[in-house]
Amino acid sequence: MSTTSSSASAERVVAVVAHPDDAELLCYGTLRTAREAGAEVSVVVVTHGVNGVSVADAVTGRQLTEDEREKEVTAAWHDTGVDVVFLHLTDGTLVADLHLISLVEAELNRLQCTLLITHSPRAANDHQDHLAVATAAANAGARVPTCHTVLHGEPHAPRSGFSPTVLVDITDVVDDKVCALNAHHSQGGRWYLTEEYTRHRAAQAGWSLRPSAAAAGRAFEAFETTLLTLTFAPSREDARP
Repeated sequence: MSTTSSSASAERVVAVVAHPDDAELLCYGTLRTAREAGAEVSVVVVTHGVNGVSVADAVTGRQLTEDEREKEVTAAWHDTGVDVVFLHLTDGTLVADLHLISLVEAELNRLQCTLLITHSPRAANDHQDHLAVATAAANAGARVPTCHTVLHGEPHAPRSGFSPTVLVDITDVVDDKVCALNAHHSQGGRWYLTEEYTRHRAAQAGWSLRPSAAAAGRAFEAFETTLLTLTFAPSREDARP
C-alpha cells in the first residue's frame, strides 16, 4: 500500500465520500487491506443520505431519518479498526464551493492524511454529489502537506470513461466487502449493492490490467490517480531527530 520506504504504520489513509455506502462500494477492500497492513484508516462521509430512498421505497412513501444510514455505515465498518466521521450535510445539494472544500481540507489536516481516496472527477454522468466531492477532495488534498497520493475509485455509472491505472488486490477480503454492503438495509433492491455485481466488478478490474492474475481468480479494486508521489527514502520532512 505504501509508496514510501517507511512502514505502513506511518500511512494515514482517508476515504472522503459523498454518501453512506460509497466507501464500501469504492474501496472497502483497499481500506481493509491498508488497515491490516498497519495503516491508520478513516472514512469521511460527507452527507447523511436522508434523500437516498430507492424508487420502489418512494412509491410506498418510505422516508429515512438523518441517522438511519449513518447507523448502517457504522455497522458495515464494525470491528474493522476503521474510523468513521460524518459531516452531516444534505445529499443532493453538494457543490464544490469554499464551504465544502474547507470542511474536507480541515478533516484531511486533522487526520494527517497521507493517501486520499475519493470519487472520480471524470465520470460526467455520475451522481452530482460524487462529482462535487471528487473535485473538493482533490482540491483540498493538493494543499495538505502530508498527502502524497490521491486515488479516485471506480464509479458505478455506466459509460463513465473511467480508465484505471492502479489496482489493489482485495481477494482476501472480498467476502467481507459483500457483507459490508449487505449492512445497508435501507438501500435494498439497488443493483450495485448486490453480491453478483460486487464480485463481477472485482474480477473485471483485474482483466483490464492484470489478466493473468484475474485468470487465477484474484479480485481487485481499481483506481485512477491525480497525484502519485514515489519516494524511495524518507524525505527531510519525514526525518525524525
